Amino acid sequence: MRVSGFDINKLQILNNNIDNIVSMKYNKFFSILFISMMATIFGSILTNPGVNTPSYATSSLGESIQQSQQDLQSTINNQVQQSITDTINNISGSNDSTANSITNNQTQNSGSSNDMIKGGITSLQNDPSDNATTWILGGVYRMENLSSEAPTFNASFYMVKTDGNSSHSHDIYDLVLNTPIIDNTTSNSTHLNGTTTVTMKDGPITDVPTNITILGDKAINIWIDPSKVNNHFGDSPIYGTQELKCVDKPALCK
Repeated sequence: MRVSGFDINKLQILNNNIDNIVSMKYNKFFSILFISMMATIFGSILTNPGVNTPSYATSSLGESIQQSQQDLQSTINNQVQQSITDTINNISGSNDSTANSITNNQTQNSGSSNDMIKGGITSLQNDPSDNATTWILGGVYRMENLSSEAPTFNASFYMVKTDGNSSHSHDIYDLVLNTPIIDNTTSNSTHLNGTTTVTMKDGPITDVPTNITILGDKAINIWIDPSKVNNHFGDSPIYGTQELKCVDKPALCK
């Protein structure tokens, strides 16, 4: 819980610190007071045998108590001020650290940065040979060095029929651009055109025309030339997100 940007727990610690300082100093004060009283009384007896001892001792004792109180108050004030300053600095440092931690976590969870995108393959593909058959695709991808002329792209995903049969997997890698990256501000999308290597049942197929479209900061699609892979992924792009639940909730992925 926070009030005006401060942590209630840390304010409680500050209050406890002040209480401890005051308690410690007052204990010290009474010890000093007792010693001062005894020293004043015995000193007055030894050095002034003709003086009215009770009166002289009482006067000296009052001055000693007053001076001790002033010294004690000054010490307490200094200690309390220092404790307040240290605690406020710790709170400020903690707040900065928390803000940085939140920012870093948001970047990690979204899977996106200025130069890297990672996310999940989450798509349904129709089988052109049988319109009644649909394939479920699920996996991950990672794209790096987006600000360079040679970005990298790697994807790995499972593919299974909606009836739970024919499960298998594919990998896509070795992206080579054949045109510069295109940023379309009108549609808030980025296009990468080139070729990739796609693993199939009989082995990897190289130089497969591939288009990867980054859709804002939430999704992507991957179009693989159907004619190069025997229409294996149908005639529609493979879709994915720019987020990973295994990053958000790693315990679910162990």
